Amino acid sequence: MFKKGANEEKTMYGINLRRIVWETVLTSIGAGFCVSTVTIFWNSIGMDQTAIGFVQMMFTIAMVLLDIPMGYIADRFNRKLLNVLGDVGVAVTFVFYAFAQNMYMAMLAECLLGLFLAMTNGVDQSFIKYNCNKVDPSGELFKKTNIKVQTAKYFMLFAATVIGGFIAKYNLRLTLALSFVPYFMGGLIAFKIKDFDLKKEAKHKNPVKDMVITVKDVVADAKTRTLMFAYVLGKELTHAQIWVFTPLMIMVGVPIEIVSMGWALNYLAQIIGSKVSEKMIHFKTSNKFAIPFALEFVWIAVLVINTNIITIWLFTLNGFVHGLLEGSMITPLQEATKDEVQTSVMSIASTGARLLYIPLVYIINYLGNLELKLALVGVIVILAPISLITYIMLKKIEKAEQVKLLDDNIGHKNNLEEVGEGK
Repeated sequence: MFKKGANEEKTMYGINLRRIVWETVLTSIGAGFCVSTVTIFWNSIGMDQTAIGFVQMMFTIAMVLLDIPMGYIADRFNRKLLNVLGDVGVAVTFVFYAFAQNMYMAMLAECLLGLFLAMTNGVDQSFIKYNCNKVDPSGELFKKTNIKVQTAKYFMLFAATVIGGFIAKYNLRLTLALSFVPYFMGGLIAFKIKDFDLKKEAKHKNPVKDMVITVKDVVADAKTRTLMFAYVLGKELTHAQIWVFTPLMIMVGVPIEIVSMGWALNYLAQIIGSKVSEKMIHFKTSNKFAIPFALEFVWIAVLVINTNIITIWLFTLNGFVHGLLEGSMITPLQEATKDEVQTSVMSIASTGARLLYIPLVYIINYLGNLELKLALVGVIVILAPISLITYIMLKKIEKAEQVKLLDDNIGHKNNLEEVGEGK
């Protein structure tokens, strides 16, 4: 068997990368068909804001219980198999969800989604990093690809939301069933994706203990822990309050046929945010973290002070902030970890995000049930202090790295001078 040339290898990894990008984008937009009107669907089967928060909490618990084990299994044994099973499983579950008649059926559907999403979660990102770095070892392609994937997702989400909004006017359940299509297509593409050979080596013969060791090894490094926490906060900053967007629009008098356009604008803002984040690739991580967080808290404060049919559209800045954060905060975390544990790292980070989301979504929706604006107040009160602490931690890490780099440069200069004197 002849060894492949460098150009042939790059072509092979390039083809694999294109497949991964398509699969990642397709399996990220499925819920876009129903997200703008799913609250109305939940209301139609007897669920209020508190019940919605509870069902979302159950989905999150399923993800928390399964995310890390599935990430470990993927890194240890077979990433491709779990990716395919996860994509197809989500597709089938959305069809079941479309026939839900009450909260209990909705809860079962959410738990099944948690199971299958845990299988595929993190695998795409590990594939993207590995193949990008094979094509371009400098890491520049990886940075750009992460942002471009997010931008493509938002374009597709925008289109799916507009389509879903029109369909919802005639059939709410069909918008849920439509989510089958992109996930199933993603599963078919996933069959063609080649897994990379690097597998995590077992450090203990007991798989449960080995998984625990993996988690401990990942979080042992202070820099990785801080980057992971920053990613978790960035992921959840714009999440819990989305469930009060539709009720807020209806409250201020937005017609039901225009509600989906509000969500479409939200996704359009995500596209703009993602494009802006492309210009921030080389910003310090602390700045990539601080700028969107500050913007989020400002628009929320304005909307809380004065909520009307004009200011309600400030909610679209939630999408803009999400676009700024999604691609920019994941890259430094992935860069700080090894390829063979990438899926595990993303699963741990995802679990951290879910653990934050569980109480957050319930509290925010509980407050929203009392008064919708209280949900937004809750976001600021809960997340602003934690965000400030995380920003300070990021600054400390950057300062420590600058000092180390300066010391290394001085040491290198001294060595050169000693060599010169020796001559």
